[in-house]
Amino acid sequence: MFMLIASHFILNQVRGTNLYVIYPWVHNFSNNMSSGDQLRSCSIPDVDPHDLPPSADFSMTAGDFSEVYQEPDSWDCVVTCYFIDTSPNIIAYIETIKRILKPGGYWINFGPLLYHFADMYNEHSVELSYEEIRRLMLRDYGFELVKEEVRIPSSYIQSPWSMMKLLYECVFFVAKKPLE
Repeated sequence: MFMLIASHFILNQVRGTNLYVIYPWVHNFSNNMSSGDQLRSCSIPDVDPHDLPPSADFSMTAGDFSEVYQEPDSWDCVVTCYFIDTSPNIIAYIETIKRILKPGGYWINFGPLLYHFADMYNEHSVELSYEEIRRLMLRDYGFELVKEEVRIPSSYIQSPWSMMKLLYECVFFVAKKPLE
C-alpha cells in the first residue's frame, strides 16, 4: 500500500529531480556500523518521469496484473523487474504477457523467484524453477529468447552501508513474441 502511495506521488505529482530528502534507513536499528549510517539521507526522485517523450505509452497500475492488462496485442514491450514472482500463478502472468504483447513485441525481465505466496497459509501458489519457466516460454508459448543472463548478483531495498547484505542471483532475459 505504501509503495502505491509513493509511486503515485512520484509519477503524477512531482516535476523535477532531487526535490525531496528522505531517510530510508532511519528505522533500521540492526547491523549499523555507525549511528550515522542509520541517518543517511537520499534525494528523490533521481529521474523525472515527466521527461518521457510525449509519444511514450508508459503505464503503472495498481491491481492484479492479469486482470488489469487484458487488451490483446496492445504493447510493444513489457518490462518485469522483480515482478514475475509476485503472482500466485506465474503461468497466468506468462499468458497475460503473451496476450498483451503485439506480435514481435519484447518481454524484458530481471529478478529472482522469491514467490510471495509460497509460504502463506491458505494460499495456493505455483512455484516453478527458472528452467521450467524458460521451457514454458519457449516451447509452450513460442517466445524466442533474444538474450539471457543468469545468476546476476543483485540486492534489493537495503542500505549499502549495512553490516548485513542479502544478495539475489537474478535472471535477466529478453524474449520476443512470435510474429504468428
